Amino acid sequence: MAQRIAKLFKEDWPWLILILSVGFLLRIAAILSLNHESNGGDELAYISMALNLINGGEIKDNMGNHAMYNVGYPLFILAPVFFFFGENIFAARICNVLLGGVAIILCYLVAKEAGAGKIGRLTAAGILALYLPTGVYAVYILKENLMTPLMLGVIWCALRLAHQPSKKAAAGCGILFGLLALTGNAALSLAAAVMLALVLAPTTTSRKATFMTLIFAIAVAISAPWMIRNAFVIGSPVMNTNGGFNLYLGNNPAATGYFVSIADTPRGSTWGDLRKTGEVQASETLKQEAIAWIKDHPVDFLTLAAKKAVYFWTPPVHEGKGEQSPIEKIIRISWLIQFIVIVAAALATLLIKELRNKQLLILWLAICSYTAVHMLFYVIFRYREPIMPITMIMAASTIEFLFLKRLSSTKNLSQ
Repeated sequence: MAQRIAKLFKEDWPWLILILSVGFLLRIAAILSLNHESNGGDELAYISMALNLINGGEIKDNMGNHAMYNVGYPLFILAPVFFFFGENIFAARICNVLLGGVAIILCYLVAKEAGAGKIGRLTAAGILALYLPTGVYAVYILKENLMTPLMLGVIWCALRLAHQPSKKAAAGCGILFGLLALTGNAALSLAAAVMLALVLAPTTTSRKATFMTLIFAIAVAISAPWMIRNAFVIGSPVMNTNGGFNLYLGNNPAATGYFVSIADTPRGSTWGDLRKTGEVQASETLKQEAIAWIKDHPVDFLTLAAKKAVYFWTPPVHEGKGEQSPIEKIIRISWLIQFIVIVAAALATLLIKELRNKQLLILWLAICSYTAVHMLFYVIFRYREPIMPITMIMAASTIEFLFLKRLSSTKNLSQ
């Protein structure tokens, strides 16, 4: 496999280096030009988790929670950065830039594994390098920066398992799932794509079972230490304690489909008291209240879930906070155009019979399963970003197909 990848880079490396350079420049420009303070919300929670680990040897967020937020990003990215460079947000953002570079390379490799030719795989990498939100989100100290390359890695493993199954691919998939369990729960939905890949794999049922067992065992081995830690610290072997909280925010009488503050729900006035019962109990209570609302309002739940799917893929026509500058307006319009073109080109793969194969089926299942998770909870636009590279890979396949078809037609006319 290493020789194949080396040969591939030998053929395409000048273009790939150019694409990477452009991607790095876009992200660095965003860091230098955007005036953003990482002093609230999820960013502050991740930063405080890393700093508390470095300074006190205990992982907890700024509100005193020990497992409310996913530990992967602060543990694997922020803590090492802060250990060597102090509380240096710029250094953390540079790490985000590097993660973005890894994602570009993986986008190229996934496109190749999906059957794309040179034009398709380089186009996929190029689209990701130039997609404006990937540059903007390098500024933010958020887990999506780590989730994106991890998710791309899982999809590469899934495609490899469907085409050329091996223990190495299964082991790699298990490692990535273990890291995703620590980094972002929604990404575990990609298990559906991996299971489909194994169903389609050209091998025996016993080998498929062996690969699935290997994936599961490695993923559990990686995530188990954190669960054991939580069993000792908060009394329950959970990955985090935000599941019930998020389920309630997406399913209560005040739910809209988008993120709604707990203060704006029926639990708002009693949330402070509920928190005092402990984060595990608070999450469980909210989960049961959400389930009760779903059972009592099944039609409302299904309607709201459908709305969430639409919201999740709604073009970015929303406005940011405050009055927009002329440059911000241009950026937002450019983002809107990029998004519409990417999604339209990805959807076109369903209409081109030459592109309809098992690789495309795996990619579409990955998108659908990831979307389904957010239909159950709620929608924030940044949650869409880790799955966007998959749409870009499909869009690149369409672009490559149309280009080669046009080129073939031109040659035929000239003869």
